[in-house]
Amino acid sequence: MSNFLEVKDLSVSFPTEDGLVKAVDNLSFSLEKGKTLGIVGESGSGKSVTSLAILGLHKGSTAEVTGEILINGQDINSMPENEVRLLRGNLMSMIFQDALAALHPYYTVGNQIAEAYLVHNKVSKKVAKERAIEMLDRVGIPEPKKRVDDFPHQFSGGMRQRAMIAMALSCNPSLLIADEPTTALDVTVQAQIIDLLRDLQKEFNTSIILITHDLGVVAETADDILLMYAGKEIEYGTVRDVLQKPQHPYGWGLLTSIPRLTGDPNKNLLAIAGTPPSLISVPSGCAFHPRCSYVTQVGSACSSAIPELLPIHSGAHHLVRCHLESSVREDIFRTQVEPSL
Repeated sequence: MSNFLEVKDLSVSFPTEDGLVKAVDNLSFSLEKGKTLGIVGESGSGKSVTSLAILGLHKGSTAEVTGEILINGQDINSMPENEVRLLRGNLMSMIFQDALAALHPYYTVGNQIAEAYLVHNKVSKKVAKERAIEMLDRVGIPEPKKRVDDFPHQFSGGMRQRAMIAMALSCNPSLLIADEPTTALDVTVQAQIIDLLRDLQKEFNTSIILITHDLGVVAETADDILLMYAGKEIEYGTVRDVLQKPQHPYGWGLLTSIPRLTGDPNKNLLAIAGTPPSLISVPSGCAFHPRCSYVTQVGSACSSAIPELLPIHSGAHHLVRCHLESSVREDIFRTQVEPSL
């Protein structure tokens, strides 16, 4: 199956008074039609900046964007801003992290969904409002004919997120980017939102990029996982490969820091030491090396050379960016990491 989205050597940087912020550094990945890619990483790893680049939202700003972003063969990065605007909301759309901040407080929810539909379809306002009611009903809003005239503050957090999904899907986009769609929602509401996205994906055959720091959400919904750290792709593979047998020390740290229902309640979680680096002064070599527990097993290469992103086995879909040799990584995982999972 051919890839619907291909990102090749994407770099995004922002000039500031303190220096150049390298938010995304030579990132490459692909996504098939109807599949879900989970992008995981700590705050500041470049996840949201990547999504905004795919939507062409850095155009007209001070951001320096290089590389290719091919959607159905069209390079978003080389297209004029007015042409990308016609694709945004129609071919590709986004669910933003904070629905209350993303929705306009002065306009009704129905007005905002209808406006998104009117921009890309030559229809009357009456037809657009009917579409808004239809979409609110489709995402599970009760009494949509009544609630279509409510304002965002009259909706609960979960309902606002559903309204955002309704707006994003009003034009049946082929690519949907969900940026932390379950943040600040109750666990039960989170599950409802994830189920809703999964059902709508089956209905519309939409490709989804799910940006999150929650590995549980990714395990439930994604086909592939991309781990990001300091703007770089450090591990990529299927959900099964990356979550059951991660190859990067950062991935080990993420998995072992999650509490287990069947674990010892008196046992301390194995948190990742240190803090994420500044993207103005990213550490030399492997950006993760100041926080890595296995630097001594490699030597100076960790701090002097950027590791390549390579398959763990010949022809494998599972890629990792690490100086540790494959046999050493497997031994560490088997003897130190896996017992803690």
